[in-house]
Amino acid sequence: MTAQAGRMARQLPTLNGLRGVAAVTVFVSHTTLFGFFADERIDDWWYAAVSRTGSAALGFFFILSGFVLTWSAADHEPKRRFWRRRAARILPNHLVVCAAVIVLMILARGGAPLWPTLANLTLVQSWVPNEFIFNGINPPSWSLSCEIFFYASFPWLLAGFRRLSAAWLWSIAGGIVAAMLAAPAFSTAFLPAEPTYTYADAAFPQFWFVQQFPLIRMLDFVLGIVIALLVMRGRWFTLGLPAAALITLAFYGISQVVPLLYSVVAAMVIPLSLLVAAAARADVEGHRSPLRGRVAGWLGDTSFAFYLIHILVLYGASNISPDGFGVTAALAVMVGAYLVTIGLAWVLHSGVERPMMRRFAGSRSRRRAAGPHSAPAVAVPAAVEPLPVTTDDRGHTT
Repeated sequence: MTAQAGRMARQLPTLNGLRGVAAVTVFVSHTTLFGFFADERIDDWWYAAVSRTGSAALGFFFILSGFVLTWSAADHEPKRRFWRRRAARILPNHLVVCAAVIVLMILARGGAPLWPTLANLTLVQSWVPNEFIFNGINPPSWSLSCEIFFYASFPWLLAGFRRLSAAWLWSIAGGIVAAMLAAPAFSTAFLPAEPTYTYADAAFPQFWFVQQFPLIRMLDFVLGIVIALLVMRGRWFTLGLPAAALITLAFYGISQVVPLLYSVVAAMVIPLSLLVAAAARADVEGHRSPLRGRVAGWLGDTSFAFYLIHILVLYGASNISPDGFGVTAALAVMVGAYLVTIGLAWVLHSGVERPMMRRFAGSRSRRRAAGPHSAPAVAVPAAVEPLPVTTDDRGHTT
């Protein structure tokens, strides 16, 4: 194996680039919430065309989170060290953005609502089936509420799954997919059909259960763990990245015509799993990938900050003309909002995220023993010789 192939297998740059693409996808999806097009027919068409891409991207992020944490996990890392690294990754950005929103709300409205603010700051909002609580302060941070739960559980989950055979892992993967397919039917049968969710044509309790309840979204995370272990053991089937991408696009077309509660999670779980595994194998096996360039890598690195900021920028852009814009002006405003979001994300990433990671997420003893990027060796697919896989702290998801 060449040095370049070894580096790619350790850092999985294609997955990092895909994370940047997914963040842009979420941004495009959320443009549908603000009525940028003055013509209601065009606005309705735009909503129908791209509104569900955000749900698919969130599913990708959750599966990716379990996958990358498993891929980069050291064999005997203390739980406290793991939790410190994850906290250093997400909490500083989250708290800075929350503080900015609270200040803006105080200046614009004279104050911020108490319970949504507390729920958002402490990242418990996804556990509360209340739209007022859930969407308070910075709505995208609901996914961090799920991630905190994932991180708390990860050391025990990984230890248990590492003991299982590949046959058991495949059985668990099948059970997870079946549970995801059953969740919409369960929510429809047993949860209230009202109130209607402001941002979707569905009852909020049912939508919350399928899309945002941490215990249900844990299924995505666990599936990522299982897929990573199968890929690392060479027990995942061969599928190229282009084929996986085409399958994902095809399933997105299917997700457009199935009922919403099936569309937001269940319809995309299989193609997203294939896409994550194919991207990792492309790096491990040294295949060509269009997502390893410097721009794609930079977008992946700043994707977490981008995700936290983008709704605030879109909200501000929409208020330039509350009645909407003509088609050309609407597209120009969206592009401008994207560029502003990118700029602010770079500031947040370089001014908060990276310094906090350097300060709190390092391991002095590991650096003294073997340098800043060493970790125990893991198995990779049989077509590639084993190599040390480093703990790469760029592997988060939100």
